[in-house]
Amino acid sequence: MRHILLYWNHICVLHRQEKTFLDALAQRLLSDEIQLEVRYFGLGYPEHMSEYLARPDAILPDLIVSADLEVFEDTDIFCKLNHSLYPVRSWIPLQSGPMLDAVERGSFLLPFLSIPLVYYTREPEICRRTALTDWNGLAFGGINNSAVKTVVKTVWERWGSQTAQRLLERSLVTDMPIGAFQAVRQKQAATALVPSLYALRADGQETFLQIPEEGPVLIPSYFCARTSIPQSIACRMAKEILCPELCSFYAANGDLIVYPEHTSQKSRQEYSGACCPSAPWLERLTHEEFYHLYCQKLPKASDWQADLKP
Repeated sequence: MRHILLYWNHICVLHRQEKTFLDALAQRLLSDEIQLEVRYFGLGYPEHMSEYLARPDAILPDLIVSADLEVFEDTDIFCKLNHSLYPVRSWIPLQSGPMLDAVERGSFLLPFLSIPLVYYTREPEICRRTALTDWNGLAFGGINNSAVKTVVKTVWERWGSQTAQRLLERSLVTDMPIGAFQAVRQKQAATALVPSLYALRADGQETFLQIPEEGPVLIPSYFCARTSIPQSIACRMAKEILCPELCSFYAANGDLIVYPEHTSQKSRQEYSGACCPSAPWLERLTHEEFYHLYCQKLPKASDWQADLKP
């Protein structure tokens, strides 16, 4: 029996269906003498994957699927993996276009999907003429996941660290994206940058969905495989996990941008451009430099966050 350890840190809103899919996959694989063990991280679990992998005693998996981007963007963590990864980017044909171009990270990371961040707003006309960097009072969330970090890094790469600093200082930043969504619903903010899954609840009368003029900000998820298992098995697992069934589920139920070519449904947030930090820029950004700005300038939002009830 071949044992395979998969670490999974993904879409919390859709996690129940993800777990059902992976449980069924693990059961099917037993007939081929493959024992798939899945360890879950993120919301509802004791740790995020990046927090665990940063530990000196962390056990490395065979496979990773993660939207916790610090796993790949923090060099102190990724250096534990990158010397033993297969070139998985070539294993599955992906849909070309600006969405994919924005999230390419080299041969060792296979882009699976992206969560598009778009505006959920009471002021659609203002959204249409306001650049991401010009907001005063924009709500966005995900201090405890990759969302806020990705927005900050996106602004930093395109417009500089001082612009990213000013955006943080002028924004309402919540622990999780649902908090930003609730800020608009409860009229504590006019506009929030939220996952399209939330923004699609706009009613078109008081609240509206609007794509930023720069395109959606993308929170990508990647698949990678370590050489701890044979390449033939790792390649098979990539195709089993990134299968048409799961990809189409994400597109239909989460309005996520899914990259494998076999996906039968497209996100309504496909756009001519998108925002996401590039691989060359991330390689130059040190852990210390980013967290000095991020932790020093992150607003203290406890006074208004306490009023945001789900």
